[in-house]
Amino acid sequence: MDKNKKKKVIGVSCLVLGTAFIGLNAVSKKKKPDSIYDNDPDQKNELEGKRVVFIEDENCKENADGVRGYLKEIGESNYNPTFYDKYVKRSIDVILSFGGLVVLSPVMATIAFAIKMEDPGPVLFTQKRMGQNKQYFKLHKFRSMKMNTPHDVPTHQLENPDQYITKVGKFIRAHSLDELPQIWDIFIGNMSVIGPRPGLWNQDLLTAERDKYNANDIKPGLTGWAQINGRDELEIPVKAKLDGEYVKNESLLFDMKCFLGTVSKIGHDDSVVEGGTGEMSKNVGRDYTCDKSHEGLIGNVGFGEAVSVDVEKRIKVLIVGKGSYIGESFKNYAIKNYNSNFEIDEVDTMSPDWKDIDFRKYDIVYHVAGIAHADVGNVSNEIKEKYYQINTDLAIEVAEKAKNDGVKEFVFMSSMIVYGDSAPYGTVKIIDKNTIPNPANFYGDSKLQADVAVRDLADDNFKVIVLRPPMIYGKGSKGNYPLLAKLAKISPVFPDIENQRSMLHIDNLCEFLCQIMLVDVKQNATVLIPQNREWTKTSDMVKEIANVSNKKTIVTKLLNPSVYIAHKIPGKISGLIDKAFGNNCYDLELSEYEGINYQKLSLKESINSVEGMVEVNKLMPNKYVLIIASVASMIDQFNMANIKILQELGYGVDVACNFENGSTCSLDRVELLKKKLNQINVNCYQIDFTRDVTNISLDKKAYNQLKDIVIKNNYLFMHCHSPIGGVIGRLVAHETNTKVMYTAHGFHFFKGAPIKNWILYYPIEKFLSKWTDWLITINNEDYNLACDKFCAKNIIKIPGVGVDINKFKNTIYDPSLRKTLGLNDDDFVLISVGELNENKNHMTIIKAIHSLNNAKIKYIIVGIGPLREELNQMVHDYGLENQIIFLGYRDDVPKLLKICNAFCFPSKREGLGLAAIEAMASGLPLITSNVHGINDYSKNGLTGFSYDPSDYGGFAKGIEILMNDYALCEKISINNITASEKYNLLNVNAIMKGIYIEISNSLE
Repeated sequence: MDKNKKKKVIGVSCLVLGTAFIGLNAVSKKKKPDSIYDNDPDQKNELEGKRVVFIEDENCKENADGVRGYLKEIGESNYNPTFYDKYVKRSIDVILSFGGLVVLSPVMATIAFAIKMEDPGPVLFTQKRMGQNKQYFKLHKFRSMKMNTPHDVPTHQLENPDQYITKVGKFIRAHSLDELPQIWDIFIGNMSVIGPRPGLWNQDLLTAERDKYNANDIKPGLTGWAQINGRDELEIPVKAKLDGEYVKNESLLFDMKCFLGTVSKIGHDDSVVEGGTGEMSKNVGRDYTCDKSHEGLIGNVGFGEAVSVDVEKRIKVLIVGKGSYIGESFKNYAIKNYNSNFEIDEVDTMSPDWKDIDFRKYDIVYHVAGIAHADVGNVSNEIKEKYYQINTDLAIEVAEKAKNDGVKEFVFMSSMIVYGDSAPYGTVKIIDKNTIPNPANFYGDSKLQADVAVRDLADDNFKVIVLRPPMIYGKGSKGNYPLLAKLAKISPVFPDIENQRSMLHIDNLCEFLCQIMLVDVKQNATVLIPQNREWTKTSDMVKEIANVSNKKTIVTKLLNPSVYIAHKIPGKISGLIDKAFGNNCYDLELSEYEGINYQKLSLKESINSVEGMVEVNKLMPNKYVLIIASVASMIDQFNMANIKILQELGYGVDVACNFENGSTCSLDRVELLKKKLNQINVNCYQIDFTRDVTNISLDKKAYNQLKDIVIKNNYLFMHCHSPIGGVIGRLVAHETNTKVMYTAHGFHFFKGAPIKNWILYYPIEKFLSKWTDWLITINNEDYNLACDKFCAKNIIKIPGVGVDINKFKNTIYDPSLRKTLGLNDDDFVLISVGELNENKNHMTIIKAIHSLNNAKIKYIIVGIGPLREELNQMVHDYGLENQIIFLGYRDDVPKLLKICNAFCFPSKREGLGLAAIEAMASGLPLITSNVHGINDYSKNGLTGFSYDPSDYGGFAKGIEILMNDYALCEKISINNITASEKYNLLNVNAIMKGIYIEISNSLE
């Protein structure tokens, strides 16, 4: 944005904010008299401006403090406000409250709408409170109770208060959102940010105690000195004394101390009645995890081998936990879908009679009994002990009985909670096979104690399977999903926040249970982690729920700043944001078990099932998209996200490529890809593409194969990748009158490219561009060329195909890996990742290392390809066998990058070069060629160094500089991690989703 535009934006923003301030200030002056009862003198306090004492009198009605008596006047108040209190503090209050009103207005509008929808009537609830100098004022809250609730009575004094609280009210009170309108009370001048909390008008004992310390002479506040020194557990005299200490020390520094104390106190203060962290009490718990190794806590994740479901098997199962949501769902699902395989009984553990049941007639005992996750705030040790008695002791007792009675298998429902709470908003959390369980509260610990203990009972004759599922949802489920669903149906707007969560639909869980119970398990103790096949984004789920429910909810990033600011507010508000928009994921590979195919419902299908608007069996898509690539590895590396996006948009997806030859990954990896595609209902078509553009006979064969598929399936549009796939795909699209998109992963013709590339490839691309509906480029040079020379109907540039930045950034350095590869601590380790072919140009780096003649320089080459033998011979000729390490195909590249010192990327041509961006995300300096798409991110002296692809002397110089300048490497590392965010997979997916939606709208 240029300076003039910036000035204009700043000017308009200031004008809007200034107008808003003037308007609000005018409204506040108009509303002020009513807020302090000037318009209703009968409601004013007769003791305003007086000094008082409390006189106990049993003949008086009990007041809000629970005592009987009255206030007696003993004189006039002689308090004179200080300059700070009258001017400085008031200015701060006005600025902060105005900012709060502006920023949080979308949140407050949403809450107001929800209140109005559930219980028609006033949105705000006013309550008479004691203000400065005992002046009564109207404190504002969002109404959380029904219209017929008694007024001016604390909730705890109502008879059966739950009958008065609305559902929305329960939600906003649980997260302190009902207090937000008090920002207006600060702006209007009846309250301050810091000060004693305003008491009820009839809390006579508190009023009198505060008078002893002049604490009634200043404005009440949202928080104060008493709040950070005990809050609700303090006796009234102690609380009043602390309020007096605040009055005595009132100043800017002391207010800052109170504010910072609130930030550090709220969220983990056991004295807060309405919340807390629920940290584990030291004198309550169990010790089954004591002295356990990390491996013992994690367990054997997965079956350890491919398994087979015996569809002929018939077993008897006992569900321990009769009437539970999961148990009943499993029973009904098994009867409907696996009736010939299962005979299922249930037992209720509420009665001790379960101990008399003979377990010997059952093949499997499935234990689901337990206390579900509830409020783990400020609860007593007695309640915590109950969690351990049921979640831990009962589970162990049932498992021991099952083992003693000769049951062959015990299945225990643990939980994702054993790994702790969700990561806060903006922080990534992906649990993998090496993540150590670390519960954050007694609930999670009670599950982990049982998790470990029942696995310890396993032996050759008693197999134990522990499930650690994420949040389970489905029709009739409890927990957070119903709350989110209700919000989706009543909220007109919702923030578009990027987050990721693992979830598990109840039908996917039940399918998983049926299949694993029909498997002959070899391991004694097994930990399994079922989840949906895709992670869930909160805003996507809300939007889908609204769509299914025929409601209009606008998901917009305009609300994101409000969410960010709310996240910074300490206590329950930030906790609510973390709960809604935090991240908590299992690595998707953790939930893939060869031989088990259980992820039947996608997120969209599951929501349709839960909300009951459409039968799932009617959700089969009637519009299909074909994704084309010359080789399977291009589907695996670059298109899985596209497939997921298209399926989420309601399309069926087919894939056409050469699964048999040409891939840059192993055949085992290709087979795994085909299984993965099959699991997510993607049809795979073998097309005999060749990577040799001159092989006309095979190209013609591929053309005919592809044409037959397109004619047969009548695709809505095709998305082509790779030069050969792009050429043949667009020819078929033109012949069949099918819309086509082509992603150019780097044109073969570019500045500095061989003249033959321009002669061969450029005319073909220019000719085919007129038959291209959407041309996607991934670097600046290609985009500018396409706009200038080609005639595609739409030309788009995206930042590559995306990199899972956090996967590389958050990988932990593993020193043992260096030792495994024979590397010393003082070696300077270079790495390249890519196919061993002419274009990747590994020879230049090998020549550079030979010229440096330094045995401490080691070079790891990851990849397979046709030049392997030639490169081996070159290394032998140079005598570098002890310095060059060929690793072939690897699936642990993030770990390999972490043990290296720099990344070499000497390619002669790159559309962009994801391998280098992955290295940047890992924090490695780059030594690259200065060609094509690499120039988009490789900046000489900033990200590392760049040279002509043939300049091995330049590459040698770059290696030597980095090897001898640790500080420079550190500086570059920090820069590269930041710069890599531009290519974050989340950003690219969002862009591609927008493109697909635009295409979809244009074709409807």
